[in-house]
Amino acid sequence: MRLPTPARRSILLAAWLVVLGLLALWNGFNLRPSTDLSQFLPRGVSQQDAVLLSQVRGGVAARTLLLRIGGARPAEALADASRALAAGLRNDEGFAQIANGELDLAMRETDPDIFRYRYLIGPPGACIDALTEPALRAALEERLAELASGAAMLDKERFGADPTACYRQLLRALIPQRTPNRRHGVWFSPDGDYALMVVVTHAQASDLAAQRRAVEQIRDVFDHLPESADLTLELAGPGYFAVGSEQRIKTETRVLSIAAGIATAGILAMAFRSAALVLLGMLPLLSGIMVGAALVSWLFGSVHGMTLALGVTLLGVALDYPVHVYAHAAGADPGQTKPVWRTLLLGMATTVLGYAALAWTSFEGLSQLGVLAAAGLITAALTSRYLLPALMPVGYRLPERRWLAAFQARRPHWSPRAGLGLLLLGLAGLGLVLSIGGNPWETDIRRLSTVPQAEIEKDSLIRAQLGAPDVSRLLYVVADDEAAVLARLEAVLPDLDALQAQGLIDAFDNVARWLPSPQTQATRRAELPDPAELTVRLAAANAELPFRLERLAPFVEDVDASRDLEPLTTADIADGLIGTRVSMLLQPLGDAWLGLVPLSGVADEAVGPLDALAERRGIKYLNLRQGTADLLAGFFAEALDKFLIAALVIALALALALRSLARIGLVLLPIVIALVWTFTLVILIQGSVNLFHLVSLLLVAGLAVDYSLFLNRPAADDADRLRTLLSVSVGAGSSFAMFGFLALSAIPALQSIGLTVTLGILCAYVLSLLLARAEPVG
Repeated sequence: MRLPTPARRSILLAAWLVVLGLLALWNGFNLRPSTDLSQFLPRGVSQQDAVLLSQVRGGVAARTLLLRIGGARPAEALADASRALAAGLRNDEGFAQIANGELDLAMRETDPDIFRYRYLIGPPGACIDALTEPALRAALEERLAELASGAAMLDKERFGADPTACYRQLLRALIPQRTPNRRHGVWFSPDGDYALMVVVTHAQASDLAAQRRAVEQIRDVFDHLPESADLTLELAGPGYFAVGSEQRIKTETRVLSIAAGIATAGILAMAFRSAALVLLGMLPLLSGIMVGAALVSWLFGSVHGMTLALGVTLLGVALDYPVHVYAHAAGADPGQTKPVWRTLLLGMATTVLGYAALAWTSFEGLSQLGVLAAAGLITAALTSRYLLPALMPVGYRLPERRWLAAFQARRPHWSPRAGLGLLLLGLAGLGLVLSIGGNPWETDIRRLSTVPQAEIEKDSLIRAQLGAPDVSRLLYVVADDEAAVLARLEAVLPDLDALQAQGLIDAFDNVARWLPSPQTQATRRAELPDPAELTVRLAAANAELPFRLERLAPFVEDVDASRDLEPLTTADIADGLIGTRVSMLLQPLGDAWLGLVPLSGVADEAVGPLDALAERRGIKYLNLRQGTADLLAGFFAEALDKFLIAALVIALALALALRSLARIGLVLLPIVIALVWTFTLVILIQGSVNLFHLVSLLLVAGLAVDYSLFLNRPAADDADRLRTLLSVSVGAGSSFAMFGFLALSAIPALQSIGLTVTLGILCAYVLSLLLARAEPVG
């Protein structure tokens, strides 16, 4: 092959860089990153899956921020700061709810819609049932006693229109059944050292831009409070963790990438002693990332951030391709390089088959990952094969490596029988580990988190101080319309009250307590007395009491007006006092409506009665943690099925390419042993296998295929064998350095990837060397 002139090389390099620049520009304008972790859960085929995913993605728990204010100041100062911070946040449209335990504010404010509808939706005892003569008498006497006691009657200005305190009792019904300790009018930790607050955002936790604005707004308001001097503000919750993780991952990834890049470049520079080759060697990997990201963005509309991170991880095998090109194209006879290119492309094809298995899963995040990794690897291999050789410096020769020849002459060669012994030993060890530890799969979605353990512990502590309910358990109902949902939620109220009385649940939140179904509202409306009848009852009830009847005329007018009201709906109160609360518990789900009843303090023995209640009332009981665990278990089952199919396809591809059972066995043996030993070591070191470990094992398989194919490739002569040993050793060393730095990360996800791949590289490289048979071609 006639080597290109420097001008031609320059044109080729410039064209490559221009294409990369255009791809980068396209990605910059069209790439929409996503951080929704539920994309790594299945798309969902059942109604329960749909409900589960809706809550994981945008439920109350996912949108809640926890705040605590502390410092070496008296509790009164902490309470003042809590009230000031809450007041500063309530006018921000980004927050759906601000709760810090202040009751007076809600009691003093009057929501016009709720006040107008109080006799249709309020607690019957203080509202519709309080309109009889005896009940009116009792209510007036109670109001008189309140005035005589000297205690401030919070709703004094509403007395003339609401003598039964219907509206007051309705507001009290809105107070959650389980609340934190209160001191100085706001929530406090049990020890009194911290003032506590709960903030619910409108935006989902996955909307990082909105969550970042929310966190920054909270900090900004706090920092500008006069009351905040010498005080500290701590935050926790999914949105805060998402924002912190994003920045933490960016920072740590940048630092580790620089360190790994320097180490990798150093290894390549020492191996090939050419800065130009080091820089050129980065282009196939960059090309693979750009093409893969663009293809995923075009096919799926967005790219999950984890897909990009894991995709770049899987493309780590592409680092080996330039090394193979440099080692075999430098000064070698063109006839000797043809088998090298076939081996390189065969390794790429078999690895792509493994990655492609991910593209056919029901998990959108994994489908994205499979497409990105497969497309990226094909691009990296083809650019390495067809572009890099033409760009290598003219006349470049590999530096002499006497130590490598000495190592080649002395390295041990184990028989296939010894390899089978290692495989059996690994399988026995894996069986022992599984028999002791049980199920190896990590099915707790919280442990896929990128949040450091210290932050998780702080979150747990604040939740414990708040006495926050475990919102992972709930009842739900799905029906065609809002009215049907409310009717079924109403029907379950007596049963839940009974379970609470028995101590099987601590508390529950049912929207039907303060937004009855339209049928119930219509029934109450029909029971309202006409003005004449109510006036007679009121006069009799007020006998010998000091209240003037004309003062109570607004009461009679309001009851009469209630007789003409249409039932209240969620649309009527969307912007009112309880609009946010209602929207959390009653929400659209596709073309249907979803009603939620969060449960807290659910005893183990309550599961049976809850299941029976759900079946009897036509609703469903759902444990969100168990549900996500089941989905993740389904992920592992589906992934294993796909991997087994991919393994069979890879074995078939190798059989067609190698056309020798003996060679197929020699190539596959170190790959299988490396995977078994790596899998076993990961379980022993980290206790279980999660999504990051499993994807990393795919990369280990790809690297092992590469090492084994090249080291078992029949060599033309000793020099060819040395070039192969050099390329595999340099590739393994650079990959080991890169992922070794990731193993040092404090972020659990990055550490999982780094640890798995470094263990896998070590096993695959050593085993491929020991078991390789690369005899010269006759």
